[in-house]
Formats: sequence, structure tokens, C-alpha cells
Amino acid sequence: MAITLQPVFHITVNLIDRDRNTSTVSLYCPNTSLLAVVVDAIETYIIPAIQGISDATVTGWTISQIAEELGLVSPPVEASDVERKGVFSFRAANGAPYTVSVPSIKNTLVIDDTNKILRSDAAVLAFTDAMTDPTVLDLVDPCTYLGSDLVQLEKAEKHHRGSRRG
Repeated sequence: MAITLQPVFHITVNLIDRDRNTSTVSLYCPNTSLLAVVVDAIETYIIPAIQGISDATVTGWTISQIAEELGLVSPPVEASDVERKGVFSFRAANGAPYTVSVPSIKNTLVIDDTNKILRSDAAVLAFTDAMTDPTVLDLVDPCTYLGSDLVQLEKAEKHHRGSRRG
């Protein structure tokens, strides 16, 4: 039998102990499963199974997928620099501010001699619409951690911020 690699979902379950130390349980499952089925399995079986053998408390979980396994990764262009970030400041429906940072913002989107991002550019408008227009992403509507919809872009600037070295 030949061994073949298939794309997988990476599941991370976060735990905390009495001293506020944190740790994770990491598992994988085939990505052929529907995401809703995976979510149900995590909540119904995996978390209770972990809690059954651990004194720590589960504080959350995530599902991720490695883009390389899906063939979505190409080599970065020479101009890429993840420490040059596009910082987009939004206002949520409840009035709260919310910031989204996009690494390696394209230099062509930055207005010359400023750190301001050209908000009228088609790519910037598409990003803004994806964040603020609930009809663009259908059922996946970006929101704050409290669930308040993002409704308005207030500022868009280029910043330099340190990143982890790979």
C-alpha cells in the first residue's frame, strides 16, 4: 500500500491550569469532512474526552488548514515584507473600534511621501467591502469578538511592526 498525503484540518484545543499556565492539545482530521461536522465532533466528543482526563480547563479551540497542502502557496515576490503592514481601523455597529493588520501591504497602495493607504484603489475597496458589507461574504460576516458587525473603515495606514522570524 502506498502512503499518500492528504490535506487535513489542524485542531488546537487550548487549556489553562490553576496557576494560569496555558497549553494546547493538537490533533488532525481529514479535510474531507464537512466543517460543521468537525465543529460538532470537537464540541460533542473531543472536548469532553479531553476534560475527562485533564484537570485543566478548556478555554477555546481553533480549526486551521495548511494552505500548502491545498496547493495555494506560491513563492513570495521580491517586494514582500511582512513587517510592512496595512493597518485598517474599522468602527463596529456598537461603536467599538476594531483593527485588522494585513502583512506586506503592497507599496503601490501607499500614497507617495505618506503612510496613508489609497482608499479609492479597487483592491482596497474590495478588502473594505469584504470586511464591512454582509452581502459580500454571505454567511461569513467579519465582526468584533463580541459579535458586532464591522460597518465603516475609519483609517488605513502603512505601519512597520516586528514579526516572528521564520
